[in-house]
Amino acid sequence: MNGKHAIYRVYQALCAGMLRLFPAGRQTLVQGDGCITRIPEVLKTHGIKAVQIITTPGTIRRGTIAPLLAQCEDAGIRTVLYTEVSPDPTVAEVEAAAECFFVSGCEAILAIGGGSVMDCAKVAGARTVRRDLPVGKMSGMLKIHKKLPLLLAVPTTAGTGSEVTLAAVITDETCHYKHAVMDYCLIPRYAFLDPGLSCSLPPDMTAYSGMDALTHAVEAYCNRFCSPKMKAHAKKAVRLIGANLLTAYREPENKEARMNMLAGSYEAGIAFTNAYVGYVHAIAHGIGGLYHVPHGEANAILLPKVLAAYGSAVYTPLARLEREVRTSVAEDESREETDAVLAEAFIERIRRMNRSMGISEELAMLRKEDVPELAARALKEGNPNYPVPVIWEEEQMRVFLMEQVPK
Repeated sequence: MNGKHAIYRVYQALCAGMLRLFPAGRQTLVQGDGCITRIPEVLKTHGIKAVQIITTPGTIRRGTIAPLLAQCEDAGIRTVLYTEVSPDPTVAEVEAAAECFFVSGCEAILAIGGGSVMDCAKVAGARTVRRDLPVGKMSGMLKIHKKLPLLLAVPTTAGTGSEVTLAAVITDETCHYKHAVMDYCLIPRYAFLDPGLSCSLPPDMTAYSGMDALTHAVEAYCNRFCSPKMKAHAKKAVRLIGANLLTAYREPENKEARMNMLAGSYEAGIAFTNAYVGYVHAIAHGIGGLYHVPHGEANAILLPKVLAAYGSAVYTPLARLEREVRTSVAEDESREETDAVLAEAFIERIRRMNRSMGISEELAMLRKEDVPELAARALKEGNPNYPVPVIWEEEQMRVFLMEQVPK
């Protein structure tokens, strides 16, 4: 390990120690079919008379939350809708949402949607209390330092885990750069896991969001300094996702599978909030920002490739995860195999899941001329913030990306 790598590891160890000294704070989890009907009651408990609901036009169009809006009205709670959220939420959308909050006199924010909606709601909430701090200046760790308005999160996809994390990703549309904003104050005060809301999710979004959640869990589990407690959350996530993702994909109305996927995504969110992610995410953010590829799709394609590139550094953790999945799906685990063999079996399992859901094995959009920029962006995000199993320098990152360029 060279001197710079040693400094990185010391920094990462200090961050891990801080996380254990100052845990992510309290959150109330509400789960079960129809649980969103409890939201008006929660808002009244906090004395909220006007709530901003950040969601998408599709959610409104499908009538998913029409009963909830009526219940809020019956409870004397005024609702203000903000629906201009794109799949990659932008700085402009965050600013518009924050302005809408002020102009309409809202007191709380209710995010109903996928990770894009929740990320927009989090950073919009941050902008309502830090009007002096532009989104670009929030990028990185612990830049906000101020309590947000009451924030409630209702995921309609089982993927980002944003309902329980301290992270949000916002795209600067002027330069196609994705800002990863991380601060404890971004963790929603309440999370509602209602499986009925995800049953109408299109198959491709079920696949992408599910693989996003799996990536969170696997990267957190493989990272240095991941505590035993966080490893337990990550293992539970891998077990739930491994046993339920294909069922949710093939049987969209299966509420048991949907509930298990929401729970798996939530567990993965806890794990990576405390143990972080790795180069899969660092590269995927650049890919998404430059080519507008869905984040979960980029993660799904990159996950087996990055794990294979890590080599022997991840044999032991991946072997443990492979044993965990075999137990959850009642596969034969009686044969004795080395960690290397089990790790490759886990990576191949990911590849098979991708193929089963029609996810490409290649980054077809990747251009050779973009590799230097993508490598620089990934390393700026990943080093030293992510305690990855193996630290890559610029040359290693470029070589890896060049290997992914379509022939």
